Amino acid sequence: MEPQERIGLASLTKMAFDGVDLQPLRNELLSKVFTGKDADGIFMDLSVIDQLQGNRAAGLAWQDEALKRQRIFSTQKTDGARTKLLVFAEPSHIGGNTPIEFLLQGADVEILTYYLNVESDEQIDLPAHDVAFCAAPADSVKAEAFQDKVRALTAAVGTKVVNLPDGQVDLERDSLEAMFAGKAGLTLPKTQRFDRWELEGTAAEDSLAALGDYPYVVRPVGSHAGEGLVLIESRDALSDYLFERTEAAFFVSEFIRYATPEDGFYRKYRVIFVDGQPFPCHMAIADQWDLWYLNARMEEFAEKRAEESAWMDSFERRFATRHEDGFGALTDAIDLDYFGVDCAEDPEGNLVVFEADNALIVHDMDDEEVFPYKSKHMKRIFNAFEALLEKNRRAETSEETADKSPTRRLS
Repeated sequence: MEPQERIGLASLTKMAFDGVDLQPLRNELLSKVFTGKDADGIFMDLSVIDQLQGNRAAGLAWQDEALKRQRIFSTQKTDGARTKLLVFAEPSHIGGNTPIEFLLQGADVEILTYYLNVESDEQIDLPAHDVAFCAAPADSVKAEAFQDKVRALTAAVGTKVVNLPDGQVDLERDSLEAMFAGKAGLTLPKTQRFDRWELEGTAAEDSLAALGDYPYVVRPVGSHAGEGLVLIESRDALSDYLFERTEAAFFVSEFIRYATPEDGFYRKYRVIFVDGQPFPCHMAIADQWDLWYLNARMEEFAEKRAEESAWMDSFERRFATRHEDGFGALTDAIDLDYFGVDCAEDPEGNLVVFEADNALIVHDMDDEEVFPYKSKHMKRIFNAFEALLEKNRRAETSEETADKSPTRRLS
């Protein structure tokens, strides 16, 4: 199956982030569909554009149409690219898989993305590549089947797959909390998963009590970026919330008051781990507990940006040193070459981990005039990621060379 070229997620997202009107490009792509060349690649770009414009359903419909005929797509294609990276991805919305294209923008790497169908028994010939990467979300319901499929596809050719764990890595919120229970200096909100019917009746009362008293943080299973996230203050409020939602299952967590006592502000950090090394990604500061970078409006407050800059610049000698044991526990238990965490510090100085994920967004799209301090730190992450791929590419090349060397005779 010959890969079809596409513009790709990172380039299109950067255009939207910069305020470019994508509608003319969308119209142009639609007109090119009828030429027949790389039509499915065009469908994949239309999928991204529609999702960026807020129409996820239409975007996923374009993707479904493309994947009926084509499974492998190429971005960053150049003549004689130093490295060909084969990425195993799950058919998903634009935030579902590890954001490989953002991590490798400008690198001399052609990205061949294979959208794998775990339900199919089809064995395809993989395109020529130097190293591979498993980008499917580790918290997906299909994660175990997906990883098994990748192992089956690559076993015959001996491909080294970066971020393919030896066993199953369960990063769901309730499993993550159980994984690190009792680890000194590391706190995760007590979390349990409930089916809707349990929360609608009285079956969950004892389990809820085990999380502590109200308030609880509630979110639909599988949601990210604050979708459906609320703070529930009472049983009546929980009933009202369930009446407004349609999901079948929810995570309920204890509410950890992580505001800084001195000023009452909440501070949430994103830390990225590449080959075991932690890197600062961003710091969000706001007077609200349900905090992520976009709603912190960091671009509006020079004093917040100054604090973020100081945190990033001093990260290795301060934050990372202070939480060295917690970071070590995370990298030891989470068998991934690349992942990230959203975290905070509680008033006692413990590292509070809200989420661990291999698909957290990492980018260098911020306005350099407003955020002049960020680009150098993003480049450190990107360089470390490229070095991770290169290390594994060389290891694979060395193994291939060893396999081709003459077999020593035994006397």
